[in-house]
Amino acid sequence: MDKRIRRNELCVIGLPRCDFVFSSTRTCFIGYGFAQSALEMAILRNLLSGRGIEAVEAGGTLAPGQNAFCAKICSKIIISQFCIILMNNDVRDGTEVPNANVNMEYGLMLGFNKYVIPFQRESQTLPFNVAGLDTVKYTNESFERKASDVIDAAITATKQDTTPPFSPDQVLEAFLLSKRLLVLPLTAEGDRNLFEMGRPLGYSLLITFDGMRYVYFGNFTALRPEAVLWRLRTLEDLIQERIGSLPERVRLGVAAVNPQAMAALRTFLGQLQTMLLVTSDEERAMVQAEIAARPTRWPV
Repeated sequence: MDKRIRRNELCVIGLPRCDFVFSSTRTCFIGYGFAQSALEMAILRNLLSGRGIEAVEAGGTLAPGQNAFCAKICSKIIISQFCIILMNNDVRDGTEVPNANVNMEYGLMLGFNKYVIPFQRESQTLPFNVAGLDTVKYTNESFERKASDVIDAAITATKQDTTPPFSPDQVLEAFLLSKRLLVLPLTAEGDRNLFEMGRPLGYSLLITFDGMRYVYFGNFTALRPEAVLWRLRTLEDLIQERIGSLPERVRLGVAAVNPQAMAALRTFLGQLQTMLLVTSDEERAMVQAEIAARPTRWPV
């Protein structure tokens, strides 16, 4: 599998290039008709979560003040490790009708050359333009078994290089200690969850001496400034969207958080910091200039 970074440089709706990096997160974008696939979605979320893959869907994403198509669909497809599409038809007045949104999302996946797993119920028929593409046909009884097999195959085929464990040399370790920072031991579940948000982007997690503040640390000396900035903005978007989705996740039962704990979590996440290590003073100045022109939510 080609491990080179591939950025999306051509917007499909004519906006400026977004530079989202293909297959840069351990996520799976799922396209489906909201009214037709509730059972399947519950099974897929469980199967993916058990394999360390986050299920992403347009309906579960908040994008206030942003282009909904870009923020909720297109970018999520680009950065996903692989995709799933549920090609189940809508039923209107007793007649099966292909879901236009689902077919549009399928077209995006194919156009971006994503690894796609298409499903459809055995009793239904595919539209003629995708009828020739291999599709997993299923019943309610066979769906979980078949989905488990093809998801395992997808993970194997799209397996990403993992970031090596952070092991600072003596100079870097001394520098971090001078900033009163320690590498966080990932012994608590909450700490591991926080680390996992930054891990696909190459971040390690540090903690202050008093244990009250966490710092995402990116050792990005091998990357160009634009790639460093992309990782910084993406981490910021990820954390903001995770905070914004908390009430909905609690309502759906995905997260068990009481109001007091939610308020404390929002306060805690609001105190996060980011530290970036780049190659030269020149590159640092370039990154700082971009941050000054478009400030970040958290101190850098």
